[in-house]
Amino acid sequence: MAVDRRSILTGGALLALAGAATTAGPSEASAQAKVKSVPKELKKTAVYVPGYFPDHAFANGKPLASNRRFNRAIRGQAVYKMLTRVGFDGSIRQTLLPVAAHDVEVAPDRSIGVLCSMDGEQHTAFDPETLELAAIGPSLGDGWHGGGHAVYLDGGKTVILSERAPSLPYQGKLERHYGRLTVRDPKTLQITEAYSTHGIDPHDIRLTADGKYIVAANYGSTISAKTGKFTIPRGVVQASITVVEVSSGKLVDKRITGRDETELRHLAAGRLDRIFAIQARYGSDRDDARQLRDEDVAYEADVTTDPGYNYMSAATLKYDASRNRLTRMGDAKWTKLMRHGLSIRYDERHDEAIATYPTTHRVMVFDGATGAVSNSLDTRTVGLRYPAGATFLPDGKHYAITGHWENMFVFERGTHRLVRELCLYPVFFGHSHITAA
Repeated sequence: MAVDRRSILTGGALLALAGAATTAGPSEASAQAKVKSVPKELKKTAVYVPGYFPDHAFANGKPLASNRRFNRAIRGQAVYKMLTRVGFDGSIRQTLLPVAAHDVEVAPDRSIGVLCSMDGEQHTAFDPETLELAAIGPSLGDGWHGGGHAVYLDGGKTVILSERAPSLPYQGKLERHYGRLTVRDPKTLQITEAYSTHGIDPHDIRLTADGKYIVAANYGSTISAKTGKFTIPRGVVQASITVVEVSSGKLVDKRITGRDETELRHLAAGRLDRIFAIQARYGSDRDDARQLRDEDVAYEADVTTDPGYNYMSAATLKYDASRNRLTRMGDAKWTKLMRHGLSIRYDERHDEAIATYPTTHRVMVFDGATGAVSNSLDTRTVGLRYPAGATFLPDGKHYAITGHWENMFVFERGTHRLVRELCLYPVFFGHSHITAA
């Protein structure tokens, strides 16, 4: 059987990393890292990280799925992912939960958290302190599946999740493919209402600073009529940003961002004139070879994606919904580095958007008013590879960036100075997004 280079990287290399993590003995409740002095306002703070590849993780000489301390919530469940809680006090708690996890969110009052399904049939709620399973919330049924993201309202009294319509080939009617926002009880995940996102295959959703609107990023992709699967490049019918009024579910604004090949995946939002959106575009192996033909120094395949799925450059966008104005952020030089844009956050205090691009090992900072690139870091130069997750810490002074497979680095907001003494180095086993509480 032939083995390609990406199989080696995503298989053998990851198993080697997992084996190394086993010697460190991470566990659900007792692992403790050595930490230096932590500011008082961060001592009770934790960062939550989903883990995509729990089958590569071991504890006490056993796979996690066979370890009673980790598998209590997943018995009888065919689909499960990992969740890691990294405390700034040095504690590490980990468990398995029955969900095809993508994003994780914790209520502002820290009473409950949600691990959001990405194309799976159910979401899960969990206790943010113990990580115990609190509830399982099915999607809308009849082929509906999770869109991967959530937002809390009213300090945590309500949670809204994105949901995707059954995957069907496009036959000329956009509305058949529109996703929904499910309004749920945060403790039970029972649905109380459901609104259309007015876009195809919704994914990331954000609440505006005034709490009035949900802004949704809609992939816009549909499956092939010939194969019943998504294609490379993607068949994008209508990628879009939509703005939905929270109180009524009414569509307030919609901006089409792409067709043919370019999806809209993630976003950040402050006011309606401060919406920042990440596009993504897949290419073939031949396309990837062509875009990297000038790279003279040996490079590795992207371990964050599957064989044959190659991220091409795609401009990150700034959208002013108050004026219906859409602009590309950064010039052509910066756009070349915008491959696999993943997490993006808006810092209202400094009027900046911060985004990760794991394929190119980049964190970019954009000026909120102009969209210009004001800062850019090749994270390999400080020891962080494949930067994926991004979250602001509740002290209001720092933000964390996590590597796809391991390590969490902390930076100062505004200056973007690396705060080495706050960095921690756990293994996450693959992820996209994080949150802090």
